Amino acid sequence: MTYPRSSDLTLHVFEQDGGWHWALTTERQHGTGKKVVAYSEDMFASQAQARAEGERAANDWQHGAGLRRSEFA
Repeated sequence: MTYPRSSDLTLHVFEQDGGWHWALTTERQHGTGKKVVAYSEDMFASQAQARAEGERAANDWQHGAGLRRSEFA
């Protein structure tokens, strides 16, 4: 399986259920829309914390670090 390069990823930061989360998406290869390829399972206290962690996660994709990847078909 090949993973998208970090330059192909879009970082989304959003508030849900009383906390802040991040998600990484990429364009679908077939069809339209975006595909979620990774997301935070933990809540963050602030938008800035979630953004910083999401940016770190996107960087980890680029360097092949051991980021937990959540794949959706």
